[in-house]
Amino acid sequence: MSQSTMIRIHGDNIVECDRALVLIAESFGGTIHYVPSAVYLPRFEIRSGKAETLFTVELLAGHGRWGVDVQKQMQNSGSPLHEATDALVTKLLPDGTEEIVMAIEFSSALPAGNNAWQRTGRALTCAAIRMPYLYFAEVGGVELNEQRLKKASRLPTPLIPFSFITASKFWTATCLPVYSASPSCGNDLMQVFHHAFGKQDGQIIVRQILEGVDASAHHDNLSLKALAMTQTLSAQRRRTDTLRGDEWGEMLQTSLPQKKAQWLEAKHLMWRRKRSGKVSVTPTFKKLEEVFKKLNPISVGASEIPICVIPSKQRALLADEFARLYAHNLPLKFVQWLSNTDEPLIVVWITGFKPHGDDSRPDRGLVPLARMLFGAQAHVLSIVYGPGKKEMWDKLKESPASAASQNGLWEAVINLSDAVFADSINLKNDPLSLLLSRNTRPSKSKVTFPKVDQPLYFSEQDVDAVIHSLFARHEGEKVFEGLCNPPGGDWSGVSVFDFQSKEEFRWTSLPRVSGEDKRPDHVIQFFESGSNFLLAMESKDRASKIESGVGKKLKRYMKKLMRVTPNIFRTENRKWMDCKDFHLQNTLLVSGGAFLWSGENALDQAIQRGNLDVALAIEFSSSEQPSLLHIKTRSNVAWLKATISELSQRFGGRLKIQIH
Repeated sequence: MSQSTMIRIHGDNIVECDRALVLIAESFGGTIHYVPSAVYLPRFEIRSGKAETLFTVELLAGHGRWGVDVQKQMQNSGSPLHEATDALVTKLLPDGTEEIVMAIEFSSALPAGNNAWQRTGRALTCAAIRMPYLYFAEVGGVELNEQRLKKASRLPTPLIPFSFITASKFWTATCLPVYSASPSCGNDLMQVFHHAFGKQDGQIIVRQILEGVDASAHHDNLSLKALAMTQTLSAQRRRTDTLRGDEWGEMLQTSLPQKKAQWLEAKHLMWRRKRSGKVSVTPTFKKLEEVFKKLNPISVGASEIPICVIPSKQRALLADEFARLYAHNLPLKFVQWLSNTDEPLIVVWITGFKPHGDDSRPDRGLVPLARMLFGAQAHVLSIVYGPGKKEMWDKLKESPASAASQNGLWEAVINLSDAVFADSINLKNDPLSLLLSRNTRPSKSKVTFPKVDQPLYFSEQDVDAVIHSLFARHEGEKVFEGLCNPPGGDWSGVSVFDFQSKEEFRWTSLPRVSGEDKRPDHVIQFFESGSNFLLAMESKDRASKIESGVGKKLKRYMKKLMRVTPNIFRTENRKWMDCKDFHLQNTLLVSGGAFLWSGENALDQAIQRGNLDVALAIEFSSSEQPSLLHIKTRSNVAWLKATISELSQRFGGRLKIQIH
């Protein structure tokens, strides 16, 4: 491997970029070293144990800001959707272009309801062009009640890991989940799932992809672990509402939709329609639900999923019922397509919209999930019944392609369905039916694009990148980053560090907020003069967006959180354990805001309006010139100016400090 190998990580935000950087370093058993660089485009070296530079790595935070629409480039190569994964890893080629070599997804969120399939569109986007896609997810996370006591572990539906295996088979791609234990996973559950954890195999695949080595052996290992996870998840369910045990392996062997439908039908695992009572529907839609109930649809392997199978022999009956129910509103060609008895019909039920008509983002993953399970050739009908706004329905009637290009939900529905039927209260008794033409040819073409070094514009992404780079990995200097939540991130947990005992304490499943509280975007801990200062910060692109009085709300949130014992803790280089006792001595809460520089008046106004203890404003220049960090504090944290000035030395002159 050449010492000059340059890789770049295009991430949803700086945290996802950093996660991918750490993953790559761990995959090679290497260490990470910062290289002085533009603060909005941080550069690192990954070095081996012999101090050899394996890679130079640059982090580009924020999709769509760097002058090249990478997702559009993927679509041009055959991807069905314009979906952005958490991180895309590229190699810099001799001609100055970048080539995508893999996509990486990270999830620490508790699986709950419809968010279980929220990432499937991203997975399919990569599988369709045979781009390696690895989904690093945690299992066994604990849900907490309002008193911060354990309720239960939340587990995903077994159909999710199974769908990755089937997608890998259909598109002959590496599209696989990599499971590990959640930090809050109990020992009993950890033992149950231990055989299905695949982080080591995932790391080896990452290494082999970057080395250009065949990764098929570890692909197969990871597939087996995904199947083991599927089987174990189904065994944990109290109700027999999924396939069990060896049945999953049997289903995996039946690849053709017709045979798979026949196999599922023989298992007598019936599907039952479940719908939220919060969504208003039309009288005709209620009758349509009754039609499906009489047909006894087949489950796709898990009966609670809003996807079902109508066997080919029943399609003519379904077409007759559609024609009877919707009479003159249904085109003859649509009825004829429904009555096709050559293939089974995969039906996807999509609410699509919240009660007030806004998009329901997780529903974007339902049709991709159906495709991952049944392949590109299966016949898929999407039934959309949520309210939706009038303007959206008008746009869809005028041009489905235009609606798909402007809305992620409709992109997934239109680009991956063979037919769409919509019966919504906002369609005013005028149901909508579409027959669609899809490109089902897989692509092997490589995805390349010109190298870029400057964002089109500076944003909150850059503010967060500087804050993260400034405060992360400084425990030895009595500074600890307890939370970094940039745009597209999550509030999966907050940590504090005991600098004396070297223990990290963590609150997971963070409580929601009332109007009096505000969850911070950043929590930075400083050990100064024998006291622990917790700086809870809000970050924005502009100072004017700092909320009035937000400082008190940030402090109030942290104060309430710290009244209860963290649910987990760990000592140096040890695994997470249940926390029974916690006390961080001499803890003081301070509040802050961070944003792009727009003048000293904005700095003053943010402190006054937000009732903040400190304000940070970042002034960015070209990649050749240093950026400038402006700092203003109240007298109670005046020491912070010197601390930040000292930390800025690691940037090698690329970040200057100006005190106000």
